[in-house]
Amino acid sequence: MAIVPLRRLTLIGELKRRDEVVAQLQRLGCVHLEDFSSGDGRHGQSQQDAELGDPGDRDRSGHNLPSRHQPVTGEAIGRGFAGGSSVTGDRGAPATGKARVGTGRNDLPADLPGDDRPKRGESDDGASATVASAVGVPPVTRLELKEAIAYLSRCSEHRPPISDAAATEPIATITAEVLSLESESRALGEEAESIREKIAQTRPWGDFHLPEESALAGRRLFFYKLTHRQVRGLPAATLAGRLAERIRRDRQHEYWVVIAKAPPVGMPVEPEDLDDRSLSELERRATSITRRLEEIQIRRMAMTSWLDRLRAASVAAEDETSRLIARGRAMVDGPVFALQGWVPAGRVADLESFALRSTLAVWVRPPGVDDEPPTLLSNPRPIAGAEGAVTFFMTPGYRSWDPTWVMYFSFAAFFAMILADAGYGIVLGVILAALTKRLGRSDTGRRFRQLAWFMVFVTVVYGVLIGSYFGFSPPAGGLFDRLVIKSRGTSIMQDREAMMLISATIGVFHLMLANLIVAWRWLGSGKAFASVGWVSAILGGWLIAVGMIPQPDVAGLLAGQFGGDVAAWSGALTTIGWWLLGGGLTAVFLFSSDRPLRGGIKSVLMRGVDGLMGLTNVTKAFGDALSYLRLFALGLASAQLAIVFNGLAADASQVRGIGLLLGLLIFLIGHTLNLILAVVGGVVHGLRLNCIEFFGWSLNEEGRPFEAFQMKANK
Repeated sequence: MAIVPLRRLTLIGELKRRDEVVAQLQRLGCVHLEDFSSGDGRHGQSQQDAELGDPGDRDRSGHNLPSRHQPVTGEAIGRGFAGGSSVTGDRGAPATGKARVGTGRNDLPADLPGDDRPKRGESDDGASATVASAVGVPPVTRLELKEAIAYLSRCSEHRPPISDAAATEPIATITAEVLSLESESRALGEEAESIREKIAQTRPWGDFHLPEESALAGRRLFFYKLTHRQVRGLPAATLAGRLAERIRRDRQHEYWVVIAKAPPVGMPVEPEDLDDRSLSELERRATSITRRLEEIQIRRMAMTSWLDRLRAASVAAEDETSRLIARGRAMVDGPVFALQGWVPAGRVADLESFALRSTLAVWVRPPGVDDEPPTLLSNPRPIAGAEGAVTFFMTPGYRSWDPTWVMYFSFAAFFAMILADAGYGIVLGVILAALTKRLGRSDTGRRFRQLAWFMVFVTVVYGVLIGSYFGFSPPAGGLFDRLVIKSRGTSIMQDREAMMLISATIGVFHLMLANLIVAWRWLGSGKAFASVGWVSAILGGWLIAVGMIPQPDVAGLLAGQFGGDVAAWSGALTTIGWWLLGGGLTAVFLFSSDRPLRGGIKSVLMRGVDGLMGLTNVTKAFGDALSYLRLFALGLASAQLAIVFNGLAADASQVRGIGLLLGLLIFLIGHTLNLILAVVGGVVHGLRLNCIEFFGWSLNEEGRPFEAFQMKANK
C-alpha cells in the first residue's frame, strides 16, 4: 500500500546528442517526462523553482545553472556546478537537491558548433510517424499497421511464424498486401450481400434479359409483387388496355408483368426495381465472388505467419513515436537541450550512472510544495491486480494514499456477498482456469488473473459458509452443513434481519476505516480530530441502532453470552452510542475548519459556519452506511432466483417424454442468466461501494498516473 516517492529530474546535454540521449533514456525506462519545450516545466513548477528561475538555474549553493534566457555553453554548465556538488558525481550532495555532470573525453567544450534543432515546419510530435519501407513502396503509418494486425488476428486459423532468417519481405509490402486483402474482402462481402438480395428479388420472375426500349415500341416492363388480397381488390380499369400477365403465384403473392409506356394508375404498390442482369448472370457473379472470397481467406491464413513481425514493427513504431514526442518536450537553448521529468527515488542512482556515461548534467531534488508529481503505485504482485480497480475510477494524488489493499479485500468480499453461492464461484473458477493461458500473455492480464482467483476463492468460501450450492442446501448433519453459519436453526442467509444488520455493520466499519485513514494522514493537524469525530459519530449511531432494534436481538445475545439483564445491555448500548454520537459531532463542529483561532471575531464566526457545514455530512454518513444494504438485497435476489429456477426445472422434469430434457434446459439457462446478472451486479456494486462511498470519505485528492518513458519493443 504505497505511492512510490519521486524526485524532480532535469537533464542537460549537447543538442547534437539529443536523439541519442532520448533513445538511451527510453531504454532505461524509469522517467516520466514533462513538457519542458517552453522552458517553464509546467505541471507543477514549484515556488522554489520560480524563485530560482528555471529548475536548473541554480544549485543548492546558489551558483548559476543554465537558464533559458541566455545562451548556454559547456563553460556555463561547468561554472554552474562548480563549488556546489562535485562534477564527478559527489555522493555528498545535499539531500534537498543534487546536481551532477559526467566527465571524460567527451566533456562539453566551451563552444559547441552546429544546431540540429527542428527547422521551421519540422514536426516533433510523432503524429506522422511511419514505418520504413523498401524503395518504391510507400511507407505505412502506425494506424495502418494496427489495422493489418487486427485483420490477421481475427482469422480463424493461424500459420506458424516465419523465422527471422526467412523474413526478407519489407514490412510496408506485407502491410500493403494485408490491407488490400481486407479492402477487397470488405467490398466483395458487401457486393455478395447485394447480389443475394437481387437474386431473391429476381427469382420469382425467372431467368430473362430485359429487352431494349426500342424493341417494345417505347413501352417498358413493370414488375409487380402483389398479395392475393391486393389482386382481388384491383379495379378492372387499372390494367385495361395494357398487356398484363401473371408470371407466378405462391402462397402469399402473385407476380405480374405489365407492358406499358407508364406505370398503371391505381396499383396498390410501386413496381419492383429489378437488376439489369439476368438471374443466371447474377448467380454466376455470386459464384465468382464466393470463389474469390475463399482465395482471399486462404491468402489471409498464409499471411498470419507474418503476425509476429508486424506486431514487432508496430511496437517499434510506437517507440519511435514516443521518442519523437520526448524530443519535442525538450527545451532547446543554443547548442544545449534540457529534459525535465520525474524519476522514482530508488532509480536515482541509475539516472546518475546514465548521466555520467552520457556526459550529461543532472539536477535531482525532492518535490517542492507547489509541485504536482504524477502518481506511481507499487504493491506486491498478488495485490497489484486491484490497482486497476482503483485507477478505473480515479488515480490517487501523489500526496494522498494508496487504497489498493483495501480495494483488494473489500471488493472481493462485496463480490462474494452479491454472488452468494459456492457453485457459482466454482463455475467462475473453471472459466478462469480455461482463460489462464490467455490472461498470462500480458502483465495486465496476469494482474487481473491474480485478483480474479482471490475473488473466486472468497466467493466459494462465502458460499460454503451460507450453505448455497446452485441454490441447494447441503444435506442436514453432513460435513458441509456443519460449516454453515446458522441463525435460528437455518442458514444465516435465510434470516433477513440478521443479514441486513451484517450488511449495515460492514458499511459502518468500512466508513470508519476511511475516516481513520484520513485522521492518520492528517496526524498533528486539527483536521485529524474532525475525522476521529466522524469515526465516533458513525460508531455511536450504529450502537444506538443495535441497542434499539428488536431483531436481531443483539442485547439478548450479549446477555446470554456474558450474563446480565437484556434491558441493561440494551440501555448500555444506547447510552454509549449517544455519548459517542454527541462527542463525535462536537469534534466535527470544532475541527472542520482550517481558519486560525487568532484571527479575531470574524475568524471565530467563520469557523462556526465551517463547523455547521461539516455537520451537514450527517445525512451523507447515514445514507452511505445504508447504501451497504445492497449487499444483502442483491445477494438475496441471487439466492432466490437460483431457488426459483431449481423449482421450475423440477416441475418441468415431471412432464412425460421430454420432461428430463426440458428440466435440464431450464436449469442450465436459468442459472446461466442468474450467474451473469450476479457477476455484473457484483462488479458494478462492488466497485461502487468502494469508489463512491469509501473514496468519498477517504480519497478526495485526484492525481495523474506516472507514465514511464520506456521502450516497449523489448517487453
